[in-house]
Amino acid sequence: MTITFADEMKQCSIKKWQKILSHKFVTEISKGILPMNKFLFYLEQDNYFLQVFSGFLQSAKQKTTDIQMKEWLDSLYNSTVDFEMGMQKQLLDKISGVSSNSDITRQNFSPSSTTLEYTSFLLQISYNGTINEIVSAMAPCPWTYLEIAQLLSKHHIDNEVYRNWVEFYCSNESQKQVEELKHVLNTLGENENQDEESKERMKNHFAFACNYEYRFWDMAYNLAKP
Repeated sequence: MTITFADEMKQCSIKKWQKILSHKFVTEISKGILPMNKFLFYLEQDNYFLQVFSGFLQSAKQKTTDIQMKEWLDSLYNSTVDFEMGMQKQLLDKISGVSSNSDITRQNFSPSSTTLEYTSFLLQISYNGTINEIVSAMAPCPWTYLEIAQLLSKHHIDNEVYRNWVEFYCSNESQKQVEELKHVLNTLGENENQDEESKERMKNHFAFACNYEYRFWDMAYNLAKP
């Protein structure tokens, strides 16, 4: 079986990747024991992340003249704003609406230091990086989410909020987006004009983003406490 450039990038970060998939946040959802206050905290942080991420996608369009690339970035932007953030709002409203437990009451929001660091990293790449680096930095987020959701979909999840979240991220649309993302990574990385130094930078940005993904789950599980 041929190893693609996208596969190679993932393999270079496989230890961190596996730690993401086996994080306590994920395993406790699979067992139905993750406290709802932790999921609420995660959703609010991720909603902020997606607000910044949508701007990141718009900025990325300025780094390419390729019409197909611009259209792809537009489709990701629309999906993020119209569907993913819409799903989050529904879950946030559902959590708030079904519980009077003070432990999961929504508080005044402020982004955690990890959320700010991750979004700052992406914004820096969108301003100063090439389109190759930008796509590499954004890739671990949707890709790991798909694999997390596929893993969780093998379990019976009673909690409706968790079940809806899993169903969204392992949907056919999510799978299609990740396949398109890997195709773009392969096209960029396997371009005959791409030198080895450029490929290494792509792998490094991918690795940095994997580390931020892991830290994001850690932040959510620990409610931002170190």
